[in-house]
Amino acid sequence: MSEVGSLAGVRVLDLTRDLGRFASTLLAGMGADVVKIAGWGQPGRAMVHPAAAARGGLADWVYDGAKRRLDVDPAQADQLGDLRRLAARADIVLDDLAPGELAELGELAELVGELAELNPALVHVSLTPFGRGGPRQNWRSSDLVAGALGGVCAVTGLPDAPLNSWGRQNYHFGGFVAAIAALAGLHDARQSGRGRHVDVSLHEVVTGSIENVFMQYFYVDHLGGLPALPTRQGALHWLGVYDVVPARQGTLMITPTPSPAPLIAWMLEDGFEEAERYVGLGLEEILARRTELMATLRRFVQRHDAGFLFTEGQRRRIAFGEVQSVPQLVANPQFAHRRFFRPIEWEGPELPLPARPAQLHGTPHPGPRPPAGASTPLQDVLAAWPPRPGLADCAEVTPGPEQDPQDPRPLGGVRIADFTWVLAGPFCTRLLGDLGADVIKLQTEERATLVNKPDYPYYAVWNRSKRSALLDMKHPDALDVARRLVQRCDVLVENYSAGVLARWGLDWETLQEWNPRLIYVTMSGCGHDGPWSNVLSYAPTVHALCGLTYLTNPADRRDVGCGFSLNDHAAGFMAAVEILGALEARRVTGKGQRIDLAQLEVGAWLVSTALIDHLANGRTTEPNGNADGLIDHVPNEIYPSGDGRWLAVSATDDDEWQSLCRVMDRADLGADPSLAGETSRQAQRARVDAALAAWCAGRGAATAMEQLQTAGVPAGMVQNAEDLYQDPQHRARGFWRSFKEHPHFGERPYDRFPALWSDTDLEPYRRAPYFGEHNFEVYGELVGLSDEEIAVGMGEGLFQ
Repeated sequence: MSEVGSLAGVRVLDLTRDLGRFASTLLAGMGADVVKIAGWGQPGRAMVHPAAAARGGLADWVYDGAKRRLDVDPAQADQLGDLRRLAARADIVLDDLAPGELAELGELAELVGELAELNPALVHVSLTPFGRGGPRQNWRSSDLVAGALGGVCAVTGLPDAPLNSWGRQNYHFGGFVAAIAALAGLHDARQSGRGRHVDVSLHEVVTGSIENVFMQYFYVDHLGGLPALPTRQGALHWLGVYDVVPARQGTLMITPTPSPAPLIAWMLEDGFEEAERYVGLGLEEILARRTELMATLRRFVQRHDAGFLFTEGQRRRIAFGEVQSVPQLVANPQFAHRRFFRPIEWEGPELPLPARPAQLHGTPHPGPRPPAGASTPLQDVLAAWPPRPGLADCAEVTPGPEQDPQDPRPLGGVRIADFTWVLAGPFCTRLLGDLGADVIKLQTEERATLVNKPDYPYYAVWNRSKRSALLDMKHPDALDVARRLVQRCDVLVENYSAGVLARWGLDWETLQEWNPRLIYVTMSGCGHDGPWSNVLSYAPTVHALCGLTYLTNPADRRDVGCGFSLNDHAAGFMAAVEILGALEARRVTGKGQRIDLAQLEVGAWLVSTALIDHLANGRTTEPNGNADGLIDHVPNEIYPSGDGRWLAVSATDDDEWQSLCRVMDRADLGADPSLAGETSRQAQRARVDAALAAWCAGRGAATAMEQLQTAGVPAGMVQNAEDLYQDPQHRARGFWRSFKEHPHFGERPYDRFPALWSDTDLEPYRRAPYFGEHNFEVYGELVGLSDEEIAVGMGEGLFQ
């Protein structure tokens, strides 16, 4: 395979099916040599062109491009020797076999159990619905059930219609964490020769990635009237200043951010007299009347088309976003400029596919590739994977202090300069800090407003595992301090608008001169070049522009969308993956590089199912409630139960359908040949849904969930924050921890990293810092300033 990408030379044995295949997609897209065991995972809807169909279904095209295929049947004992030989030479093994399923596979279970003996430096990551251990370890799931049980459906949708995020985003989140665990483990193995097993729970991943839900539950006493249990309120954001509404033509995400003044001026110029009531009011007075202001804004946008409002609003630095459909995404001028859609090289028809949503300028990602057309001979793989010469390569990776041999956390010794704010960037650096990186959060009191203030719960939730050092880049001495600090760092991450750090003197060219080994990551809304590079965006803006809002809707709506800042989490995950890949590339090349990640491209990449279906098959995806957009399982819906709660139920194959019929005591449905296959059930969706709705209405959600899971049917009640805090699976696996002492909040619970590591608990987690808490540590240890110099700097405004 072509030796390109940040993971060129990394060997991955892929034992995943539908849940885990996105994790190996991430690694393959970075140039890793991924060997996928053929036949695992459902192919999805058929491709239209015969040459494309010969390579697999839509799911194969979305998730299995750039992987080798190996026709080995893991259930056949005589073929397990081939897998043993590959595992002994691999760097990473990925599997998504839940404990009960693994036990049924006999000798394959023995192979998985002996991986550490076969290869002591191997990183083995298991991604399962509920983790390997706990009372629900053998429960079954689907993306919909994961969204219900994990909390997504508690805040997404309408009060009387829970929705899951469109496009299998829960599975994507699980795949992100599995890839992060694999690469963090690889980073450590390259230095220590020590392998790992990482037990990733999808349920924990989803629970820990829903923005405000646990902030409100754990910190309700500090939130000035916000409810402890967030509810479904359509597209209205929990802060109340973002919403999605119909315009005269089309649909628009509206907001008065970042400042209401330009918006009020615009409305008055347009002759909209209602805006006069806000003239002369200060920011705090206007925000105190935000409910009224948003109602006024909803009436204003009905005067114009959504496209005009988006363009004109952005010209005035208002973060509006037009809700764009799939055909609009394909025609987006920003994507054209940045070559987001790139043609694949193969013998079939010309076909552009979405490319990687980050541009690496040292080890560029390979372009999109199709699924393998045939099995790779085992001998070819073995020839490309010669035995490793003893322990892993122990070349030094970080220029800072050596890794503490007593610290088993995988990223010990990595240092990160964190110029991030709000959620996307802080989430990325929190993930890496949880894994042992020394994250230095650089901020100023002046820029730390609302959710970015240490005495606001949002900051406390998303900025743990970091040290805080204040640095005012407007001070004449700031650039020299920044230089000396950056020279001691491995990574710099920022998520400001394009050009902000360059204006501070922290452009890539300068930073590269200071530290040629530095990995410099920008996480702007639309990327640092192109006609939309200056588009002002927050997560709701990106959701509208990337297709997530449009597709996450009932069939008759276009104004619901995601119930939390999903793409901020996704961008944070993506940035963490790319940083870890760049660290591996630096181990080989000795050089750092610039990573330009566009949050808009991350969101569009997450709806690749719809984009590829449109580009390759000419089919335009429209919103359709909770119907799965990749493999249209029936049933796959959320039903009201007899106790006023909601229950998600899926049947992902015909065996689960038959089990479901038995639990419902509906032998007539199970025996009906017109419902015997999934395609047949799709044609009778209304009949199936009616039968399940009637059954659920007659019992409580928790009881029905237990009945169905006992029978092997994926089912889960829609859980809110209170349910999840008491969730028996979370409790059994020690998911909830507690910071005993915080100078402002006192004792508060938190969620640990959503995986269990074989030789570390990742403790101690560091609570979120207050302003400048570590000024003396950071500037003394890393910059070489004396306590007196630091104190003078604090007094003169340098460290404020």
